Amino acid sequence: MTRTSVTLCADVSRAAGEDPIGTAPHWAEVTVLELDVPVWAQLRSVDTWTPAQSAVFAALREKVEASGAGFGLLMSAPQTPGAPLRVRHYVRGPGGYRRQDYATDLPQTEWARGLHDTLIEPARLRDWQPVAAPERGADLHVCTHGTVDAACGRYGVPVHAALRSAGERAWRTGHFGGHRFAATAVELPSGLLWAHLTPTLAVQVARREVSPAEVAGHLRGFAGLPARAQVLDRALLVQHGWDWLNAEREAHLDGDTVTLTVTAAGQTQTYRAAVTDAEPLVLPGSSHKPDRAPVRQYRLGPVHTGSVTAPDTQVL
Repeated sequence: MTRTSVTLCADVSRAAGEDPIGTAPHWAEVTVLELDVPVWAQLRSVDTWTPAQSAVFAALREKVEASGAGFGLLMSAPQTPGAPLRVRHYVRGPGGYRRQDYATDLPQTEWARGLHDTLIEPARLRDWQPVAAPERGADLHVCTHGTVDAACGRYGVPVHAALRSAGERAWRTGHFGGHRFAATAVELPSGLLWAHLTPTLAVQVARREVSPAEVAGHLRGFAGLPARAQVLDRALLVQHGWDWLNAEREAHLDGDTVTLTVTAAGQTQTYRAAVTDAEPLVLPGSSHKPDRAPVRQYRLGPVHTGSVTAPDTQVL
């Protein structure tokens, strides 16, 4: 039998020199469902959803349309396979996201209940058992979903293994977008998304053993901000160092002009810059589809600092 060679989209992205900044999704909150790997396929199989499961996603679409705020859904393999459904819920707050864990006796097939009660009707969480979250450290959700894209299996699995071996809280996680950035990871509670991680680099990032300047080219962005604001936020992270992540950052957009209002240690500072489109790259979105499409790249203009009154635009 002849084995067909697959060109991995992540390899093409790296070879093209793609800058991943601005590709992090914009999330107001994130729900992480602890599900065994076989259940991931069930959740992704729209055609097999029950009416109740379909109703949950319809309600989520209405919520997004009404508020303009997106939400994250991650599927992570539990530490104990076959364990009852458990949910980790992150809500946007100062310095990233606040985490709260919930346990239940429900089977994992009741995953729609976890989504509904965290993202649509949080008052029902009183029926769940709150579990104390770890006080320190990060959760690295590494996409290892090789059945969705071979790049995530090829590069994500060894990154997850390296993080676990190093004693970091790493989670084997289902597809959350960005195949071509494998190995890609969502870091919470910081809300950072990473691209093209290697096993060694992933551990260094988790432990902050490298400076932001050294890993800027691997940062997809901060999920608490919209795409153009992620570009300015990265530049300020490089300038100020990892302590920047402790600050409360809010963005105002006026066309291509981004204004970040930043509060830390009781002090508020404003940063403003133009973030315009650079020449796009033409890349495949998947390792299994040869079609290529333009991929947006950004250019950051001069950054102006001061007590600038933010434009009367939507806070994002």
